[in-house]
Amino acid sequence: CGDKKFADFAGRIIYDDKGVECFNFGKYKGQRVADVFRRDTGYYGWLMDGEFPEYTKRVFMKIFLDLRK
Repeated sequence: CGDKKFADFAGRIIYDDKGVECFNFGKYKGQRVADVFRRDTGYYGWLMDGEFPEYTKRVFMKIFLDLRK
């Protein structure tokens, strides 16, 4: 993932050079959020149960729901 253009206010999610959301923390840092959600189906639930800001959770939720379309 490229320069630090944030997708959320907390800076937990950044955009890559193609405008795709990537993790900016943890074991999946630098990986695309949607790719991780496809591979590690429990990670989304862990994030939603975690102590993340509501806005960050909304960004994760939108990405997750877009995958289900």
